[in-house]
Formats: sequence, structure tokens, C-alpha cells
Amino acid sequence: MSATRIYKRRLFASYFSVVSSTTLVLFVLSVLGFVLLNSQSIANYFKEQVTMTVFLEDQTKEMEREQLITTLRLAPFTKAVQFVSKETAATEHSAAIGEDFMDFLGYNPLQDALDIGLKADFVTTEVLDSLGDVMEQKPFISEVLYDRPLIVLLNENIQKFGFWLLVCSAIFIGIALLLINHSIKLSIYSKRLIIQTMLLVGAKKSFIRRPFLWRYMGLGAISALFALAGFTGILSFLDQYLPQISWWENEFSLLLLTTVIVSCSVLICGISAWFATYKHLRLTYDIIY
Repeated sequence: MSATRIYKRRLFASYFSVVSSTTLVLFVLSVLGFVLLNSQSIANYFKEQVTMTVFLEDQTKEMEREQLITTLRLAPFTKAVQFVSKETAATEHSAAIGEDFMDFLGYNPLQDALDIGLKADFVTTEVLDSLGDVMEQKPFISEVLYDRPLIVLLNENIQKFGFWLLVCSAIFIGIALLLINHSIKLSIYSKRLIIQTMLLVGAKKSFIRRPFLWRYMGLGAISALFALAGFTGILSFLDQYLPQISWWENEFSLLLLTTVIVSCSVLICGISAWFATYKHLRLTYDIIY
């Protein structure tokens, strides 16, 4: 095998190492960045799964029920309202327990109900307690129920999740900077003899440094594109299996994330290449050997 082919193979291995390590780091950063930018939307999705159930008295008139439904649909806290008749509830309950409980009791003990889907901003115990107190004052409303412990636990965990997500993101960004910088330093270290040879023949330092900067900035851009391609694949997978969450809805956050990933990758690779070449340009020929 000729020396030229060996050199080209080593050069390719060096660049491949930089691109692969940088791509992996940027991919994880893309996922973390997306979760961070959309943490509020994800939290809102889980909050809006909470339902408040309003049970109606058996004597409730149809006009009173329809008026209540119309009022609730126009309320600022309501996302959706669904009427569930006592017959429908009995059928669903019988299917769940595997037997017809009305045959045993001889009557249907359930009540007509309204399932109210709430907007995320109103899913707090204070707001729901206040709403429940107001609605229970109506004579045809028997009871207002919602899962209070679940809401308390949900809000606490969302706050903890946001805090630890910020902490993990900061830590991983630091690790990513170190890994990318280390990869580029090793790659340029393998070319230290070429740098010294160019210095010996009288090349200016700026002339030597320029191609390294452009080359590694280009590798940074390529790594960012590979990372974003992998991230797009993950989003497509999530959109297929979890269509309830609008993964592609926030176009601004996706555009911002793409811009930040590409810009930071190019900038970090350029800065790392500048410092790595600066170090080798200061070394003397005797020290290298």
C-alpha cells in the first residue's frame, strides 16, 4: 500500500472521528433542546388530560342541562364538554367489571354527568376547588368531582422536571463542549508535523491556520446536519406513535433549535480548531520531537 493511500486513510479516519463524535453529541443536545423549548407544551398536554366530572340530579330538566353545557363551553377554563348519560355510564361500567350490575341491583344507581376537559392554565387545586364550590350551588348539580391528589402530584412533578431538565442540560452542554474540543484537538495533533513543515518553509501562521478553520467549521456543519436528520427521524417516530402531542406544531421552536444547533456546531468547531492550531504554531520543532 502506498504512502499516499495510507495518509488518505488516516486523514479520513481522523475526520470521521470528529464528525461521528460531534454528530452524536449534537443529536443528544437537539433532543434536550427540543424538550427544553417545548417543556411547557408537553406539561400542558398532561394537564389537559385531567377531567372534572359534574353529576346531575335525576330531576334535572333537559333545558337546565343544555343551558349548563352551553355556559360551560363558553367559559374560559373549558377545553371540551361531554355529556354522559346514566345509561351510557352503566353500559361502560358493566363492560369494565364484566357483568351487568343492574341485574343484581334491579335499578341504575348512576347519574347523568358532564365530563369537563380543562385548559392547562386552570388545572390547579385552587381554581378547581373554587369552580366546584360555585357549581355545587346550583340546585340540579349533585356533586363535582376531580382527582385532587393527581393534580397536586402532577404540578409538583412538572416543577421538578423543569428544574432538573435545566440542570441536566447545563451539565451536558459542558460535557459536549469538552468532547467536541477534545476530538478536534486530537485530529489536529495528528497533523502537527504538517504544520511544522509549513512553518519551516516560511508559511505565515494565518495562512497555515486558515484551511484548518474552514475545514473543521465545515465538518461542524456536516455534523449538525447529520444530527438534525437523526432528530427529525425521532420526531417522525414520535408523531406516528404519539399523535396526541403536536410535535411539529411549534414551527418557531424547531426553526430556532435548527439555527442554534448549526450555528453552535460551526462556532464551537471553529474556536476549537483555532486554539488547537494556535498551540501547535507556538511549539518549536525540537519540542514536537
